[in-house]
Amino acid sequence: MKLYSFCITFMLSLLSCFGQETHIIEPSILEICYHTKYLNRYDDYALRIGKNVSEYFSYHNLRSDSLGSNPETALAIINEEIEAARNKNKTIPTVGGPNYNDYLYRNLEEGKMTTYTQVWDSHYKITEDIPTPEWVIHEDSTRNIIGFNCTMATTHFRGRDWKVWFCEEIPLPLGPWKLGELPGLILAAHCDGFLDIIASNIKREQLPPVTFYNFWEKKYKDIDRLSYLKKASNHTLYPKNTIFIPEMELE
Repeated sequence: MKLYSFCITFMLSLLSCFGQETHIIEPSILEICYHTKYLNRYDDYALRIGKNVSEYFSYHNLRSDSLGSNPETALAIINEEIEAARNKNKTIPTVGGPNYNDYLYRNLEEGKMTTYTQVWDSHYKITEDIPTPEWVIHEDSTRNIIGFNCTMATTHFRGRDWKVWFCEEIPLPLGPWKLGELPGLILAAHCDGFLDIIASNIKREQLPPVTFYNFWEKKYKDIDRLSYLKKASNHTLYPKNTIFIPEMELE
């Protein structure tokens, strides 16, 4: 309960610091909705795709940031935090999961990926070349996902073994999180004992634009990926009794 109380106090302390640096990057041409499951936690993510830039983020985190940064709607988010604290020892599924707070941007034109993330109350910006996992494609293993025929591929990427299903009918080298660089859009991904991701819908009309979100006017410090992972795994940087969820990357 201490962690949730601290979160609520922290959110209240930020209510005097409103302002937005949110801005549109470019129009969207496609948006894929993914459902994720980690233990008893679930989430829903968007892969929003423009001509040159795509972004990947949690719908629930976006809602929390948007409402929480508005003094007229912040109370609703605080009440939800209180309810989550009451139910934390029950079997009720909880929203969230690995890297829940992250916003990822993939710039195909520049060949760069940028992750906006945090370690407790410190905020960081990680810029790297778009990752290229070493995939093994299994042509004889297929699966139908939301009406699309998909082919399986496997890889060991950043410390975890991934199994994904990609769709060549949608010839985009993209996917959830940092997974991609296959000859088709990844519609599902699985990591044994860790995480399941599956597309639930594809939107093509009336799409919000690809947008840089920063409702809280966070000041992001540049950091390299490995230094970030070292900080993220340093439990002394967090309050006592913090509940830790594993990072998407282990190395």
